[in-house]
Amino acid sequence: MTKIDPFSLTTVPIEQFANGKMLGAATSFVWKRGAKHYLITNWHVVTGCNAQTRELLNQVRPDSIRAHFNSRRMDYGKVRREIRIRDEDHKPLWCVHPIRKNKSDIVAIPLEIDDDTEIGLYPINSMKSEADLAVTIGMDVFILGYPFGNIPPGFPVWKRGSVASEPDLVNLDRGFLLVDTASRPGMSGAPVIRRSWGAHTLAGGGTSSNGTPQSKLVGVYSGRLHTNDTSDAQLGMVWPASDIEDIVSLQARDD
Repeated sequence: MTKIDPFSLTTVPIEQFANGKMLGAATSFVWKRGAKHYLITNWHVVTGCNAQTRELLNQVRPDSIRAHFNSRRMDYGKVRREIRIRDEDHKPLWCVHPIRKNKSDIVAIPLEIDDDTEIGLYPINSMKSEADLAVTIGMDVFILGYPFGNIPPGFPVWKRGSVASEPDLVNLDRGFLLVDTASRPGMSGAPVIRRSWGAHTLAGGGTSSNGTPQSKLVGVYSGRLHTNDTSDAQLGMVWPASDIEDIVSLQARDD
């Protein structure tokens, strides 16, 4: 029997389009709140702008994305769906952080495909772990993304990185966690998880042991920290998972 890790099923490779022309590729994943599903990715992916400077990265802004969902038939195929991200007046359809807006490089796109019988959504916050894993500096994490786009069979690369800044100081600094890793643009919007095998270090202190791997969503990857020289330290930005719940609970539309 072919086995796929449940967290690999949560990811959705996407492509950005403007006026029918493809602009680039990125990663997203599904989040569920109540009966509603959302596609989570980066603010810079849907706007085509740098999240910190708001500088336009391409000559045009995306008006739609093409998402490649997993098939509900579990045949390891993908189901393509076009998703509008702006209305007819070109206003954003996505939700942003209610306080930091684009300063948190995460958006939640409401999905109108809950009745789509072909699609398996696999929301990442439905993936339960028996252990509340600790996330501390120096620990390994995995970025589940698509560095080369949606290459068949369409499952993510688990890119290893290590936590490079103090997680508890995120809200006292720039709002994101640093991870030491090299990456490519297609990984923007990828979920970042902590995965533990064997003895699990717990958030409240102590350890737990059982026979199954334990996982914890750390946040959303948004690419490398921009430097003046590509040979500089390769540090990636991870926005905390708590931002996602703030976004989907308060439903603040971008302006």
